[in-house]
Amino acid sequence: MAVDKPKRNLTRKPAVPLAPELAPCLTASISDLDPLALARYRAELAERRPSSSLQQLDDRELLQKIGAIVPAEGEIYPSLAGMLFFAREPQEFYPSLMVTLLHFSGTSVAPAGEDQPLFLDNREFHGRLPEMLQATRAGLMAMLGRKAVMQGFRRTDVLEYPEITLREALVNALVHRDYSRTGSYIQVRLFADRLEFQSPGGLPEGLTVENLTYEQYTRNPHIMRLMEDYGYVERRGVGIDAIIQAMQSAGLPPPTFEDRQTSFWVTLRSTTMRRAPEFTRMGLNERQVEALDTLQQQGRLTNREYQDKFAVSERTALYDLTELVDKGLILPVSSGRGRHYILRD
Repeated sequence: MAVDKPKRNLTRKPAVPLAPELAPCLTASISDLDPLALARYRAELAERRPSSSLQQLDDRELLQKIGAIVPAEGEIYPSLAGMLFFAREPQEFYPSLMVTLLHFSGTSVAPAGEDQPLFLDNREFHGRLPEMLQATRAGLMAMLGRKAVMQGFRRTDVLEYPEITLREALVNALVHRDYSRTGSYIQVRLFADRLEFQSPGGLPEGLTVENLTYEQYTRNPHIMRLMEDYGYVERRGVGIDAIIQAMQSAGLPPPTFEDRQTSFWVTLRSTTMRRAPEFTRMGLNERQVEALDTLQQQGRLTNREYQDKFAVSERTALYDLTELVDKGLILPVSSGRGRHYILRD
């Protein structure tokens, strides 16, 4: 007796979509990856993970293991992650995967005045991820102010925002951005009173602003691992904590985190107003600008307090303060030992 064969199920399960970081770059080929970049990666790997089995793989096996190349349409192509770390010119294939650094003249995205420029500086950073991180950091460090702090008998210049907060905020923006949004770019925006980091893509499902400090999720694990191998990530899941603690230790307001659905924002706020453009044109030095900030907060300042604050002589303090009086920025009050200075209305 004939037995009917069971009918084949012609309905195939849909393939699991690749994470955006592993999506093949179909307009590129393996030849677009720079052997020198891969050699530098091997050197970083040898220094930080000398016992790693990755060292035993040939170049093609290594690229495949770390997710830098993937199969597609019967061929092997660089992945988005592979292009971001090893391509000669990643932005030739992904023009918007860059970082912009905007230095605004005031506290908003509008000019500080009718005769004021909107931007004091406006830069774009391209290249591979480690290069963009380093270039953005260098550009930001050059723009940030420094304040004088007395440590014992020595005057030390302290960066306006703790350097660890800059590193963690930049790394988080690069590592955790939503790379499916290839038409968006990372923005770093410096205002007179704050510093903002904007990364494309809101928080992934399960994460909220409220649980950021104790929940952990890595949207792009291959990019995260490569950044670890380059030494830019020390431990996973502690970046937000590091930012909060560093701001607290520096006596600065706590950072704010915002999930705007299409982007995620980290805002660092300063306790002083940064040097305004008009002060730059007036030729004021850093001490004088910081003295104006102090007067804005405290209401008054004496010559002796100026000497102690900036570790300068009585004569230098008198010269600086007199210049501020002559420029119409402050007023002397009283005379003799009771003499002090206030802001001019």
